[in-house]
Amino acid sequence: MVLVNKSNMEKYDLLSVVGEGSYGLVMRCRHRETGQHVAIKKFLETDDDLTVKKMAMREIRMLRKLRHENLVNLIDVFRRKKRFFLVFEYVEHTVLEELEAHAGGLGYIVSRKHIYQVLRALDFIHANNVIVSF
Repeated sequence: MVLVNKSNMEKYDLLSVVGEGSYGLVMRCRHRETGQHVAIKKFLETDDDLTVKKMAMREIRMLRKLRHENLVNLIDVFRRKKRFFLVFEYVEHTVLEELEAHAGGLGYIVSRKHIYQVLRALDFIHANNVIVSF
């Protein structure tokens, strides 16, 4: 069973839509009380689509147990109007953005640092019996 908080979207101000996919969209938001920036993943109507509901429940269970400094961590989960909302830490920029900004490469030391962080996260995920596919 997955416990879902009774909190809702009214706690957050929408700043922008970050991405959109087949199962929903990701929004950049700000918590009204704390000012913390978060990423909120809004699933499609989960009650009407059993596949989406199963996928959301599996993702929530997995993310709740995977907390690590080299992962984007889940902060909160709530439901509103038949939809699941997953609240994550907001990451200001990504490794992909850094790679795109440095077309000539990142250099040995920076590359080594990024690879080390990815491997630490992957080791932690595998230690928790989760298989990752790219």
